[in-house]
Formats: sequence, structure tokens, C-alpha cells
Amino acid sequence: MTSREPEPPPASAPFAEKMAYYRSQHTTRGIRATHLVGIPGVAFSLPLLVGRPKVGLPMFVASWALQVAGHSVFEQNSPTLTKGFVTYQLCGLAFWCEEVADLLAGRGLGGQTRPPRRSRA
Repeated sequence: MTSREPEPPPASAPFAEKMAYYRSQHTTRGIRATHLVGIPGVAFSLPLLVGRPKVGLPMFVASWALQVAGHSVFEQNSPTLTKGFVTYQLCGLAFWCEEVADLLAGRGLGGQTRPPRRSRA
């Protein structure tokens, strides 16, 4: 038996549905912590890729590797960007903003210590 991930919403679905799916794939504190660091790492590395590639490229690769490792270690699922690159990049940015807002409001880093059980095929 293998675990199955829920299907992502169709491309025509409203952004709110896509965010709900994104949140369902990022439920643990571990994944939230890796993305809290990895998402801005990717964003800050982009201009460096052009201006200072010797700094930007390692930062870009390390930031992505951190996020992918988070999915493997903490969530046991594949990154959502494989299901819609641009859409889920935007979801990731919105999710990061939510996490930072929660931290600034004193609510701490959300999420569970373990991923939820996925349905079995």
C-alpha cells in the first residue's frame, strides 16, 4: 500500500482553493520552519544571481534544497510547485506572509509535530 496525496484543485479554481490545498501540504512545524528560511532565501538570491552569481547561486540552490528536504523529512510529500509552478510560488509567498504575521503577533510557528496520515490507496 502506498499513501496518496490529495489532488490539487484545477487551474480554473479560485486562489482560495489553491491556498487551502497549499496549506494542506504544509502542516508540520518542520516544513514551516524550512520554508520560513527557504522562501526568503530564494527571493534574496534572485538579484544576486545576476549581480554576484558566486554568492547568489549557492544561496539559491541551498534555499531550494532546504525546502525540498523539508518536504521529504517533515511532510513526506512532494513540493506543491510541481503541481503548478507559478500558482504555487504565489501561494508559497502568501503562506510565508501568514507565517511571519503569526510570529509577529506572538502566535508562534504553527503546525503539528507530525504530518497527518494520508489516505491509503
